[in-house]
Amino acid sequence: MTCPICGTFVLFGGVKDGKLRYCSRKCYDADEVTRVAKQVPAALVEKLAGELHGSPCPKCQGDGPVDMHESHSVYSVIIYTRWQTKQHLLCKRCAAKQQTMDLLGSLIAGWWGIPFGIIVTPGILIMNVNSMLKNPGADGPSDALKQRARMLLAAHRLAGPRR
Repeated sequence: MTCPICGTFVLFGGVKDGKLRYCSRKCYDADEVTRVAKQVPAALVEKLAGELHGSPCPKCQGDGPVDMHESHSVYSVIIYTRWQTKQHLLCKRCAAKQQTMDLLGSLIAGWWGIPFGIIVTPGILIMNVNSMLKNPGADGPSDALKQRARMLLAAHRLAGPRR
């Protein structure tokens, strides 16, 4: 079993919470927001997701709707390759700009690592094009936006006054 926070393989020991096993108390504590998020009522999640969806874009301040959009990137140098997926709360226009920048950056800087740069880069480029063609939240808040709202509510609950 792997730690849900850092991905470390945990065979013995660690901290167990239901079906999850964390490698250390530090990782267990870091996952507190996720545990609290499971307890947030669905009505609150729907309300906040709807408010976020109808709000102005956090980047350009233009009219929404805003939703969660993915962009993918890869960077390679000789034997080092790093690829990642990022989630952005943006309007469709700002999301397309971010996805285009990540696509162009990957097109330029993704190929230069052996062997993974050459292997990973085509997939990252295809994933970006697919993300650009999607329009999450066109018919209301997407599941990804609802999950973001759930995590925001959980973080707010944890940051609230402690007794």
